[in-house]
Amino acid sequence: MPLERTPRSREGATPSVSASDGLSDDARRWTAIALLAALAVLALGAGAVGDGDPLPGEVGAVEAWNGLPAAAGWPLRVVMQLGTLWVGLLAVVGAAWWCRRVGMLAPAAILLSVAIGYRLDNVLKDVIERPRPYDVLPDVVARDQVGGFAYPSGHTTMAVAIVAALHPVLPRPGRVVAWVLAALVAVARLHVGAHWPLDLVGGAALGIAIAAAAWLLVDRLPRCWFAPPG
Repeated sequence: MPLERTPRSREGATPSVSASDGLSDDARRWTAIALLAALAVLALGAGAVGDGDPLPGEVGAVEAWNGLPAAAGWPLRVVMQLGTLWVGLLAVVGAAWWCRRVGMLAPAAILLSVAIGYRLDNVLKDVIERPRPYDVLPDVVARDQVGGFAYPSGHTTMAVAIVAALHPVLPRPGRVVAWVLAALVAVARLHVGAHWPLDLVGGAALGIAIAAAAWLLVDRLPRCWFAPPG
């Protein structure tokens, strides 16, 4: 979701958005397109898993990643914590510090993304009711037994929502690292046996939709609400 840069911003030195600048017309249009596309993917995925049965290839993928030795999977379980509320709140605090001289527009979008992403996936899970792999496949080891249903992945939703909302204020190398970590969170959910591959796609789509909606909403609010002190 590109943002219109301020004239004095430098890549990697300051955030690319200030309290007086928000989404450009082009960025607003592309953000809206991203929102609609993500919602379409989320809905198509929900329809595909409606009967609760795994799709072709999903069983093999879950068994392969779940079968990694515990020592090899340990780093994935550490990275998996990046898809939690506490990391989201740390991201808000970090963004607020990073943006302290240009205003709180971006931190507000990130905070809204984290707040929505924290529980929205559970609402959808209770509607779709897709069973988790460790409840269906007898040979899958439940390395993170959380209960509830599978679609969409909550950890993936939160991780992608955080990264998508942070994306405009991160320097280019930081963006690459952040998206790689979000992808590893998704892979980790396969390893622990908590999700099917399409759950991760649905979670990523939901996370993008949340971040896009948050930016579109915050961008419409009065700029004086987000102006830097002084």
